[in-house]
Amino acid sequence: MLRVMIMALVGTLALGQTALAQDSAGDDFAEYGVSVGVSPFGGSLNLNYNTSKKTSFFAVLGGLPGGEMDVDVDGTDYAVKTDSSWVGFFVQHRPFVEAAWFRVVTGIGIGTIENELTDPDGNVFQANYYENPVGYLGVGFGAQPTKGFSIGFDLGWLQTAGPVVSGPDAAAVESIKDHVFFGNALPNAQLTLGWNF
Repeated sequence: MLRVMIMALVGTLALGQTALAQDSAGDDFAEYGVSVGVSPFGGSLNLNYNTSKKTSFFAVLGGLPGGEMDVDVDGTDYAVKTDSSWVGFFVQHRPFVEAAWFRVVTGIGIGTIENELTDPDGNVFQANYYENPVGYLGVGFGAQPTKGFSIGFDLGWLQTAGPVVSGPDAAAVESIKDHVFFGNALPNAQLTLGWNF
């Protein structure tokens, strides 16, 4: 997965340079855009309004119904079923004229992330994020507000109050609370493909 994200980042940077050259060649500014994204929190549909070549506003609907993975917590291998459903509102700003492919992104997300963890003995634990809203801060590469096809890659994190963790074993509950995967700051990497007009 890390290799795929690194390859996406390199490709985005390469395409971003081409888009930057095209941007300075003429006025192909796009006021609106529609895109789809994929991240650890699921897929998303993004609608954007570009107020200028420097600033964009996004309304996003996303989620991950029925994801499954294995997570090791202090030597115990948990089978995790995860579900997320959320909406977000974000502002993207391109602070450098010479590097319009670089973006700073901030915003809020509203929704839930539910995690059901089952240990090898069949004990079931919950680690659920219900507190709203959560804040987002990150940087992005590519996805300029120019007409036509758009590709972007973002890295950032969601800042939360942390999950509500419950289960039959108090020691295991504390271990889950202390695990980075179920922490207050949740890392995010997102690849986005879209069309601007």
